[in-house]
Parts: sequence; structure tokens; C-alpha cells
Amino acid sequence: MAKIELPVVKEGSEPGLGRRKVLQGLLTGVGTGLAIPGLAAEHPVHAHLAEAHAVEAQAKAAAAPATQKPVFLGDHEYATLTSLAEQILPGSGRLKVDRFVDLLLSVDTQENQKRFLSALGAMDAECRERFQKPWKGLTASQQIEVLTTASTMSPGGDRPRRGPGGGGGAGNLRDHFDHIKGWVSGAYYSTEEGMRELGYTGNQFFPEFPGCPHPDRHA
Repeated sequence: MAKIELPVVKEGSEPGLGRRKVLQGLLTGVGTGLAIPGLAAEHPVHAHLAEAHAVEAQAKAAAAPATQKPVFLGDHEYATLTSLAEQILPGSGRLKVDRFVDLLLSVDTQENQKRFLSALGAMDAECRERFQKPWKGLTASQQIEVLTTASTMSPGGDRPRRGPGGGGGAGNLRDHFDHIKGWVSGAYYSTEEGMRELGYTGNQFFPEFPGCPHPDRHA
């Protein structure tokens, strides 16, 4: 399989620099041919990942101490995202996917911010209807049950969209799950560790995704 040369990222690089350089190399060498698992072509996170120079500042901020409060999300929403991300892609907590998504959302449009909050609200509403508890109050098996339901229903089906307060609108639980998964996948696979799962070997990248490394994890 052909390999694409990428910039070498030296150990000890300034926080965020590795992510920026990897993204620059990928965008230059692969362009629209890069397929990040779980990330639809129209997902808003693409706009962030395409601006590799802007990613550096957000990645530096994401590397701040764990005691730092989220910038955009409230405490409940942030805790929900943290738990959801870990179930969708194990290792997300270690790679600070939650913090990176929060930072990207903080500089996004109000429309995209509202859509993300609506998606989180939809997941919580499903959990409360099913188990009378929010997502972060569920057991691991209950969380997997909700994710299995969300990931196996047809997109845009006949179930109304759930949001904060049970609001209506277009879409269903699958659409909301896919939206959250897109943010998580974009943040996860923009890290060097995530890129290595896609075939990145330090200065080379396999342009074809070798297969999902997270069986039964809704990735």
C-alpha cells in the first residue's frame, strides 16, 4: 500500500505543535481523501481541522491542568461529553477529547453550538425516558444499551428529535448520536495517537483506513 510522507514530530515538541503538524501534513498529502471514522463530510468539525494553524492554540489550551473549567459547556454537559466520548472511543479521556471539543465549540457559530447542546440533550432525554436518570447516572451496561439503540436506528427516522426540555424538530436519536460522534472522532483522530491508529507512523500515513480498532464501541 502506498504511503504518504508527513512531517516528523519530535518528542518534547511544544504542546499542540504535534497535532498542528500532523494535520498540516494530512491536509497537504491526503486532502479530501482522508476518511476519519465516524466523521461525515458535512460535519462542522471539518472546518476546524482544515485550519491547522488555528488548531495549535486550541490544543495548547486542551493540555492545561485538569482542574481548568470548561470554556463553553456547563458542568453537566461537560461531564456528559466526557463519559460519552469514552464510550464511543475508549482512550478519549486520556487524550483530552472532551476539552478539545469544548474549546472548538467555544469559537464556533451559535448555530453549531446549539446543535451540539441539542444533541447532548437528546441523549439525556432518552436516558431519562428509559432509566429515569441522565446519561452520567447510568451504569456502563445501560449506557451501551442507549448507544446501541442510537447507533442502529435509521437516520432521520420517525422518532422526533429530543433536545433540552424535550424540544421537537427534524432528526432523531441516531442523528444526534452521529453528530456527537463526529465531534469526538474529529478530536480523537487529530491527535498523534489517534493518527497512529489510522496508519500514521511518525512521518508516513497510509491513506486507506485499515479498520476500526474499537469493536463494539460504536466508533
